[in-house]
Amino acid sequence: MTGTSMLRRALVAFLSTAIAIALLAGPAAATKPPRTIAALGDSITRAYNSDGPGCPTGPALDCPKNSWATGTNPLVDSFRERLDAAFPGPLIAYNDAVSGARAVHLLAQAEAAASQDPDLVLIEIGANDACASTPTPTATFREQVRAALEALVEANPKVYIQLMSIPDINQLREIFTEPPDQNALTRWSLFNVCQGLLANPLSTEQADEERREAFRAQVIAYNEALAEVCAEFKRCRWDDYAVFNSGFTTTDVATVQNTSGIDIPPFNQIPIFGSGNANSTADYFHPSTSGQARLAEAAWETTFADGRNRKGGAVAVAAAQPAP
Repeated sequence: MTGTSMLRRALVAFLSTAIAIALLAGPAAATKPPRTIAALGDSITRAYNSDGPGCPTGPALDCPKNSWATGTNPLVDSFRERLDAAFPGPLIAYNDAVSGARAVHLLAQAEAAASQDPDLVLIEIGANDACASTPTPTATFREQVRAALEALVEANPKVYIQLMSIPDINQLREIFTEPPDQNALTRWSLFNVCQGLLANPLSTEQADEERREAFRAQVIAYNEALAEVCAEFKRCRWDDYAVFNSGFTTTDVATVQNTSGIDIPPFNQIPIFGSGNANSTADYFHPSTSGQARLAEAAWETTFADGRNRKGGAVAVAAAQPAP
């Protein structure tokens, strides 16, 4: 654990009494911090293709110990770990996310989580809906997310829900094509990674530029839908575009430099351009361990913020909008 992480934990523990009052404040303020949490979503929450001891492993590349939400890797300093440091005591964390999931799958995850009787549910969903060959219509996406939240609340009206925004995925193309990274270009093509955005990544043709703009507009529309649905539930907290607006660098993405290898096809058949780990599973799409840590920070700040995302909170500010 880094010195910065240790300092943060000490400070959070010291302030735990004050934070307990602020935690999940709203019309029906919590009297105690959550002791059971559940995380829903897709491969981001499963920490797919993140690195570390024992990760990634084949053929599945999930590594939930690196998850921003429920992981135990101190390098990530997940929401779970920060919560445990702030409020020591028995803490149960379930990771009900499924790699590849879209909003249509969220209801089943919510039903599974409801059976675990969580006090708090963390949700990150929507990237796969945007990347699908035919993106989920926004209205359909909205209804699918609403159904999942309704299932959670019907099972436990006192459950708190934290809804995270979809990252600004278009940043991937920017950071790996300026200048062009041959490893990224090769793997996006071979692995068929989010082709709605990443097909013909170097093209400046109008059709390709318009396709990328449409992709980003769809992500923004999904995020607006998430915010709207969250606002319908008095114990739901929206991250106010924290994830979408947080920039990320090449270090925060699974690359051949930061992701280990597996000596099985197709990874042992793909050339490495320049330096990197042999047989790397990197897809230049999913968050690295560093990227998971960035998500954990955004989630934690959303919960233990100054009240701007809490209904009934003392601080009232205008809703944030996605950065241009």
